Amino acid sequence: MPITYSATEIMEMAVETEKGGKLFYETVAGQSQDENLKGLFSYLADEENRHIRTFEEIAKTVKVAADESPANWEEVALYLKSVTDSRYFLGRDKALSLARDAKSTSQAVKLALAFEKETLVFYLEAADMVPSLNRPAIESLVKEERAHVRRLTGFLQTCQK
Repeated sequence: MPITYSATEIMEMAVETEKGGKLFYETVAGQSQDENLKGLFSYLADEENRHIRTFEEIAKTVKVAADESPANWEEVALYLKSVTDSRYFLGRDKALSLARDAKSTSQAVKLALAFEKETLVFYLEAADMVPSLNRPAIESLVKEERAHVRRLTGFLQTCQK
């Protein structure tokens, strides 16, 4: 039996993920001497904050399907744990640890890019785990994360020249 999450649960996971990203960006921006990196990461922290508000609003309005509760919560919990145990899928402790360990602009951007890509993959996967009537809400998450990946990729290319 496939694992399914409700769109509301995906939105809650998204909010927690974005909070971890925001903490990472704020920490690196606060400790960096590179003004361009400070500017980018301050912008991305603001974006994460905006995403948090957006995802909270989506969660309030998402359509509820009759079959949206997973039949096997143990299976769901194991899957969620495997996703969130990833090195880049940030929680508060991981966000602070990775931010403090970033020794260069390039390293900080690469960590941020890995996080954003992994978050994007999670949201793409999540779209298959929610009832079809809720997929448009998840697809809006994907668009937000793609914009982060593009911006970070562009910044990384300029700082490696």
